[in-house]
Amino acid sequence: MIDGSHPFPGVLAEASPTAYGQPPPGGCPAFGEYARRDPAAKASFPGESAVTVTVVIPSRLGSTRLPQKALADLGGAPMIVRVWEQARRSAASRVLVVTEDTAIAEAILAVGGEVRLTGPARNGTERVAGVAPELDGDVVVNVQGDEPFVEPELITRLAEHVRPDRPIVTAATPLLEDVGNPARVKVWTREDGLARGFSRRPIPEGGPYWLHLGIYAFYRPLLPTLVALPPSEWELAESLEQLRWLHAGYPITVVPTSAAAPGIDTPEDLARARAAWPQFNSLRGVP
Repeated sequence: MIDGSHPFPGVLAEASPTAYGQPPPGGCPAFGEYARRDPAAKASFPGESAVTVTVVIPSRLGSTRLPQKALADLGGAPMIVRVWEQARRSAASRVLVVTEDTAIAEAILAVGGEVRLTGPARNGTERVAGVAPELDGDVVVNVQGDEPFVEPELITRLAEHVRPDRPIVTAATPLLEDVGNPARVKVWTREDGLARGFSRRPIPEGGPYWLHLGIYAFYRPLLPTLVALPPSEWELAESLEQLRWLHAGYPITVVPTSAAAPGIDTPEDLARARAAWPQFNSLRGVP
């Protein structure tokens, strides 16, 4: 958590509150230039001014392990509202919640947020791609609706790395424990910061291990192409949709960070999140 510990074991989160959203202390040579770029820089393409960034938060009520989790109370507000609050604190010019459930839409509308009601989707990326044509600008950040601890600075950092030739950007944080847990997706990279692969197994053998964080920034015009790709053998073997993109030849930039925002998937996760929330909330300065 922000005080140097973390409510979810196995994730290195030793940075101070002001360092959240930055590379881990000392940087990460394995990530090359992406560990050294200025985190205050605005997203831009060569020869252009700052790029418009939109955050899209896909959310649904259906959850096998934690039913109705989007509406679970977290410090007096639904979880989806807490995610929306964090996204609004980033450099994004627009934050949009996309859902098929009217209860989620009503929760966001009640706090003055923007919502799009859509039909069913296979996954969050497909839901985001469905609204992409109506969005302004070329950068879309997909923030999962079950990550109320997501740091605004990380959203901004991912957006700044998006370019037409680097159209998909995600994040990773050092993984020190529980590396054999298949729920903890590992990523390994080239020296230039591009992903070599993702796996539920402890790869590379012997480490160091990096935990993939399920947040993505996309070059918006590519989204319809990504969701239209057929499933790949890699994806089916690991049940990881990002392997479909890699298999099709689309590079994925991985940005190192110590801002490990845990998702909430089980009742136990929710209990830990509720215990951690008061301190997190006092430091973020939002009532």
